[in-house]
Amino acid sequence: MTRLTTDDIEEIRFQLIRYDQYLESVTGRTLMGIGASASGFGDIAHFQQVATGIKMAVVPIRSGLGIISGFDETVCGILVHLGFDAAVTGNSDVAGFADAVDMGAQVIMAADDDRFVAFCPRQGKIVDNSRATARGFVAGLDLMAGGLDGKGVLVVGCGPVGRWVVDALLTRKARVCVVDRFAEKAEDLAEWAQGTFQTAIQVASDVDQALSTHHLIVDATNAADVIHARHVTTKTRVAAPGMPCGITPHAREKLADRILHDPLQIGVATMACEAVRIIREQRFPASPTGRDGESI
Repeated sequence: MTRLTTDDIEEIRFQLIRYDQYLESVTGRTLMGIGASASGFGDIAHFQQVATGIKMAVVPIRSGLGIISGFDETVCGILVHLGFDAAVTGNSDVAGFADAVDMGAQVIMAADDDRFVAFCPRQGKIVDNSRATARGFVAGLDLMAGGLDGKGVLVVGCGPVGRWVVDALLTRKARVCVVDRFAEKAEDLAEWAQGTFQTAIQVASDVDQALSTHHLIVDATNAADVIHARHVTTKTRVAAPGMPCGITPHAREKLADRILHDPLQIGVATMACEAVRIIREQRFPASPTGRDGESI
């Protein structure tokens, strides 16, 4: 989580209602709705019924170089906004995990320099933030675009988030093109997609040209100034989970309300909703499971 800074997150807790209003105007769903959609819940009322009474804890981690002031309180604030019974543990690190278990938390969230996860202790499964964030932003793009089935989507950046973005896009039957400044990373991702989904994806060699020829874009880089105003038309829709945001100020102005970008909210919401799905599947074993059956 070291790419986040205190400045990125310090106002999040105080703007969640306004952010929900923006999301609803752009996608037709609130933050909870996007997370639920990403996690396979089509019926929001059903999700809320399933999620009722689930207790969540956020454990502060005080070791490492990526300590971000206010991070734990912000994550907890998002969870409370979503309607969960959530709290930050009084202690940190191992003692914090002990606190979470003592308080009966069914979902425990924690982040260090390398990973941010939601742990479901009774089920022995985790939800990884990178995968959840990818799913959440793809679900948001799906809502903005009126569905992705058969539509071409460009993924810029082929790192860990980009890989999960491709996974989510192929699950929604989009036609995927990938591009990365390191060509071998894009080729490796295409090979992975072929082996995992038995589906060929296109590999673009030129970032600028690829951006100019696609209307649906996922910016999964961690670089600034990737998407410029010249790449934006009235048909362009961008989901940008990367930090920092790769869209230039002029491009953001042209995109107006056709962009999804936030530093934490959609990822945390999807993590929470995925954890609810894991708990639900234990309660109702006959319910559908994930595509690959692994920890999500």
